[in-house]
Amino acid sequence: MSATGHHRAVAAAGRLLRSAATAPQRLRGATIGSGTYVSPRAALRERRRVVIGARSAVGRYVELLPQGGSIRIGDDCSLHNFVMLYGAGGITVGDGCRIATGALIVAFNHGFADLDTPIRHQPITALGVTIGRDVWIGARAIVLDGVRVGDGAVIGAGAVVTRDVPPGCVVAGNPARVIRERTGAGQPVPTLR
Repeated sequence: MSATGHHRAVAAAGRLLRSAATAPQRLRGATIGSGTYVSPRAALRERRRVVIGARSAVGRYVELLPQGGSIRIGDDCSLHNFVMLYGAGGITVGDGCRIATGALIVAFNHGFADLDTPIRHQPITALGVTIGRDVWIGARAIVLDGVRVGDGAVIGAGAVVTRDVPPGCVVAGNPARVIRERTGAGQPVPTLR
């Protein structure tokens, strides 16, 4: 390594150490992109399993709980107040997503098939949740384990999403169903899988 290359490496290491030392205690260990705001009232648990991209915003009382999985939020995202993410099976949120107040994403599910065994002792499944790019999840919507939401989709306020959402579709209701497409007027409306 040349002297110039060595000096650059030392300078980069120094910047990394200074940024780690000046990061608020509540965020140390998490990977947080430049220009990202995390409210002092947000709760990040298991911070080494949390990644938040650049220029994103995490509001008050947001809870990011990996539960042994991981939570990855893309660039230019916003998680409004009271959003909760339970990431046991892993949660990935693509770039440019908006998650409105009180939305809930749960990447695990309890088993309950055996009537002779208390639910708390039955196996848990954790398939994970994937949210595409440029998705808007409305207030108080719920996205459950195993769901994939396509790029450009909109999930209406209060919807309960139990199945995959096709790209560019608007879903609403409980259980959520496609009510229209954002683009491609005249095209048939896809069904949820």
